[in-house]
Amino acid sequence: MKDLKNWLFYCLILFFLGPRTVSSQNYEKIQELQVQKIGFFTKKLQLTTKEAQEFWPVYNDYQARKNKIIQNRRSTTRYYIQNLNNLSEKEIEEMTGKFIRLIKEESDLLLTYHEKFKEVLPIKKVMQIYIAEEQYKIFLLRQLRNRRISQNQQKF
Repeated sequence: MKDLKNWLFYCLILFFLGPRTVSSQNYEKIQELQVQKIGFFTKKLQLTTKEAQEFWPVYNDYQARKNKIIQNRRSTTRYYIQNLNNLSEKEIEEMTGKFIRLIKEESDLLLTYHEKFKEVLPIKKVMQIYIAEEQYKIFLLRQLRNRRISQNQQKF
């Protein structure tokens, strides 16, 4: 059960923080998560074979770029928290500006890829992308919660 808990933990980290260096023993588990995500999205979007072939390269590029922005934003936040007492007002102002620019960059990225998604999918399915992303996050969190509940019940 501990392995399952670790697997879900790494999956959530990968999903929320984007790609990171992972040990080879967890690589297979992460691959399973990616297959699960593809199946989840394909089902929710009801992608045809042709649509899937066109959609996934665009979506994967979007996710890779988005993950880089998110990593940069989290890195900025982490640095701020760790160094708060040693930062000057000017440095804090610069970090605040960087943080806001990264949020805008993520928003601009979504606008750009929204147009690209419309090139490969009908608009109805484009909206489903955004809904499926939220549903998938909830799905993963529920899986994690259910595993924890199951583990706690087995302890008793």
